[in-house]
Amino acid sequence: MQKTFTGDLDAGTGADDFPIVITAMPANARHHKIAFRGFAILVVVVAIMMVTNIPVAHVYSFVPIVQIVMCVANLLTAAFLFAQYWVQPRRALLALASGFVFSGLFAFAQTLAYPGAYVEGVLIGDDLSSAGWLFLCWHTTFPLAVIVYSLLTDVGEAANDSERPRWVAIGITIGCVVAATATLTWGATEGAAYLPSLHKNAYEQAALSRGVALFCMLVNTTAIVLLFIRRQTILDQWLIVTLLAWVPNFVVASLFIVNRFTLGWYIARVYALLAGSSLLFVLLTETMLLYTRLRRSEQRQRLLTAELDHRVKNILMQIAVVATSTRRGGGSIDDFVRSLNGRIKSMAAAHTLLSESGWQSVGLDALVRTELAPYMTDTNVKIRGADVMLAPAGTQALAKVLHELATNAAKYGALSIPSGQVSVSWDREPSGQAPTLILEWRELGGPPVASEVQSSYGTNLIRNLIPHELGGTVDLVFAADGAWCRIAFPIARYDHMRTQCQ
Repeated sequence: MQKTFTGDLDAGTGADDFPIVITAMPANARHHKIAFRGFAILVVVVAIMMVTNIPVAHVYSFVPIVQIVMCVANLLTAAFLFAQYWVQPRRALLALASGFVFSGLFAFAQTLAYPGAYVEGVLIGDDLSSAGWLFLCWHTTFPLAVIVYSLLTDVGEAANDSERPRWVAIGITIGCVVAATATLTWGATEGAAYLPSLHKNAYEQAALSRGVALFCMLVNTTAIVLLFIRRQTILDQWLIVTLLAWVPNFVVASLFIVNRFTLGWYIARVYALLAGSSLLFVLLTETMLLYTRLRRSEQRQRLLTAELDHRVKNILMQIAVVATSTRRGGGSIDDFVRSLNGRIKSMAAAHTLLSESGWQSVGLDALVRTELAPYMTDTNVKIRGADVMLAPAGTQALAKVLHELATNAAKYGALSIPSGQVSVSWDREPSGQAPTLILEWRELGGPPVASEVQSSYGTNLIRNLIPHELGGTVDLVFAADGAWCRIAFPIARYDHMRTQCQ
């Protein structure tokens, strides 16, 4: 059967994808186990029926009560399947839904022809034949509909919405089923005089009833075999259980003369009621579970949307601040565009690293190499340190500082000449409850540095961002032999470290 899936946002993995219609949900080990237990109970019921053909009290209201409940359960199941067809229009679902409509209508119609169910005789048809022939119609139309469903399942064609609206297809299906049921009911009641009798009297079956039971069992078994071979979904699994529910009646009736109102007869009807209604309970349960997961996913999606909105606003505000501060630094418009472009690229690089990690943590080694990548050659940059994992706040703040240090080095410092070299090293030091990260930036072999460097947006950001954002300290010195910077801040979460050397 064609499947329609929607991602489970709680898990965020393909393994937790789930279909938007229950009829497309694949059966799992749990469903197979429950179905197997149902089959085991079936064997026990057959065994009990074979040895419990014992007459008991005649409860005439038992038949209408049990079969009216069956009627309601089958019609509710049909309504459920029609709703599934509305979501995912497939002819197989229409065929199966029509089978449940047949089953529900015949379950009720047979009670009207059942002797003693409502009045002393019957409401419609003949006392001896009509109920049996309606039973035959009941248990022929339903398995035939299941067979058609099973054959159409492999076709894999969705209904073409442009050919016929869905409500029209559903209406035509229901109309055809009601017309067919009325015709067959009329034949089994008004034409009862022309049909062979299936009962000797109100309580004993005739020999012909064995042949009828055998025919019903063959049709039922064919449907079960086809479903078993082609089974794919929860629906297929529980349809097998529903069909198996009637097997005890057919097996025993085809081998023995089973009289009405015996202990085995009562047991078989109760089992058929419970197992025949199991599909409805399963589909309703799975629907509630799916609805719960969808609600949870919707809540998760709202949270993610709110978080995304918050992050986008923060990024836009950061860009606005960077643009304003860069403009205050003076210089030509070309210098402004070049500086702003570099800072935005730095922010984007940090954002990419965070996105790749799911906004969990970023390795410091990867961050340093990303920020220095535009200036690195084989010999001008040395990086050494434990690969500390930084939280998102630490990643973004340190990325900006490293960008400013690298930009200054490329413009005025060690990275501005081929012989210059930059060394970046860091380590973790225990300090109170949280360890402290110590990072050192040192430039060597660059052009002479003036004793006093004019304050700018870049130097102010290097000195002030870490204390403000991460509660750390920054020492920035422009010595004659090159710039030196020491950054220290507490690490909120330390995942692992490995020595990296270049």
